Amino acid sequence: MNKEIIAAEVAEQDFERFADAMDLDLDETKMSEEDLSSFRPQKERLLRAISNGHLIFNDEGEPIYTPYRKASKSKEPITFHERTGADLMALDSGKKGQDVKKMMNMMASMCRTHPKTFAGLAGEDIKVCEALFTLLMV
Repeated sequence: MNKEIIAAEVAEQDFERFADAMDLDLDETKMSEEDLSSFRPQKERLLRAISNGHLIFNDEGEPIYTPYRKASKSKEPITFHERTGADLMALDSGKKGQDVKKMMNMMASMCRTHPKTFAGLAGEDIKVCEALFTLLMV
């Protein structure tokens, strides 16, 4: 279990700064029940990662996640840059039906790394990266 090193209120403020910087519309009052049931667990996961010090944000509001799980092959920080058209084109690099590969290719493009970076992550590490990716796709 990770120890909270950043107060919950500060984590919430960091999350809001991230949403603003990335121009994400995360207004829960505008979300359907289905969207809320999907969004809230992802947000809680990210707030936990912020509180535990594994997720920080640079001056541009881009998330930087540092894997910590023992089973993860990489412990290097991963920066999620703002999505570009070129990142979207990475979805074309997989064949029909290879949705996970396409997602990993796009995450790697956004993070300027290799898809193997994500393939080697375990447990909470890959879940946080997937949550970030999901929000950045909004």
